[in-house]
Order: sequence, then C-alpha cells, then structure tokens
Amino acid sequence: MSLTEAKLSEIVRKQFMYKVKAYMSVFSSLLVVQVISLLLSTNGSRMMGTSYNGFSIDINYYTGDISIVFTLIWSFITAIIITTKAYRNDDFTFVSNRVSSHLSNVVFILFASVIGGVTAVLSGQLFKVIMNVFLRDGYVMGSAIPLPELFLSAIVSILYVFLLASLGYFVGMLVQLNRWFGVILPTFIIGYMIIGTNTGQEPKMVVEVFTFYVQETALFLFVVKVLVTTGLLFFLSSILTNKLEVRQ
Repeated sequence: MSLTEAKLSEIVRKQFMYKVKAYMSVFSSLLVVQVISLLLSTNGSRMMGTSYNGFSIDINYYTGDISIVFTLIWSFITAIIITTKAYRNDDFTFVSNRVSSHLSNVVFILFASVIGGVTAVLSGQLFKVIMNVFLRDGYVMGSAIPLPELFLSAIVSILYVFLLASLGYFVGMLVQLNRWFGVILPTFIIGYMIIGTNTGQEPKMVVEVFTFYVQETALFLFVVKVLVTTGLLFFLSSILTNKLEVRQ
C-alpha cells in the first residue's frame, strides 16, 4: 500500500495531457475541415447583380462564415466520438475514477473549443486576404477588422464551439447509454423539420433556440447563457456516465 495520496487535480491534469497527445487526430481533422470550408467559400456566400443602359454589375460577397459553421459541426461530432467506449477505455491508463475521467474530458473539450474557435476566426480573415490577392477580374472592396473586434469575435466563436461540443457530449452519452437514441434523436429532429416545412411554418423550437442564443446582443448575458447551458449538459452527462458504468 502506498502512503502517497493521489490528488484529483493532478490526475485530471495527467489525463488531459495524455488526451491532448493521444487525440491529435482531432486537430488534424479540424485542419482538414477548415481547408474544405475555405475551398467551398471561394464561390461566395452571397451574390447580386444589376444592369442599366448596357452596363451590368455583379457583386459577390466573400466571408469566412462557412469556416465557423464547419467548425461547429466538427466540435459536435468530436464530442460524440470522445464518449465512445474505445476512447473511454483510454482512461484506464491512469489510476482514475469516473469523476476524473469526466473532468478531463471537459477540459479537453474546452481546450479543443479554444483552438477551433480561434482558428475559425483567423481562417476567415486569411480567406479574405487570399481572395483579395487572387481576385484580379474586378474591383475588390474590404476593410481590416480592428483588433478588439477580432478578439471579441474569437471569444464568441469559442463559446459557440464549446456550446455545440457540450451538446454533442451529452448526445454521445445518451447513445452510449442506449443505442436506440442514435436512431430516435435523428428521426425526431428530421421529422420535426419536415413537419414544419410541410405545414409552411417555421419550427417554433428551432426559432426560440436561435433567438435565445444567436440573437443575444449583450456579451455578458450571452456568456452566462452558454456557461449555464454547458454546465447543465456536462452535469447531466456525468449522471449518465454513472448509470453507464453501473449498467456495464
């Protein structure tokens, strides 16, 4: 018997450092996803045109919004993958318990969200520079984003990525608890969208969620909403983890 008492914080730190090294494929996939999003953005996110007296004007808008959307999808899928049995078994490399395993996953997801959010914003700015250089067949208009605004965009992007990742983590735990959730959840979401489309009405639940998070203009309230939501999702995921272990 060892007289050395293992500290939870130290165990979580070691597990987190191990996961950063072991899950490098997560970040390589992020790079691939963002490169694909930049290639898709070359067609322009929006276009318009007009003509008058034999003259025609075509206007194309180029933004890095697709990169952020792809990063959100990446974070959601990555969080689900982390909950699979193969990834959970990696925690047995250390002397650990369910609490340390769960906390190290949360820290890793937060770390990945920071990288994903920052690179999504920076790749969008890089895309604008590239298009400004290679577009030679027209007049290019654009303005540099001030550093404070760029910093604010990065913070908001990180929070959105972290929010989607926490949702993916919760969904992944549901699927691990019962495989039927992997069929029920997509069916419910797709069916809900189809019913809303057929009736000619916007899905009320989707609109309310969009309004609650996306249309929030106060940064402090937005941060509070995200932190409360992610905290609740991770807490529910930890409860599901306990039931999952007992079941196995």
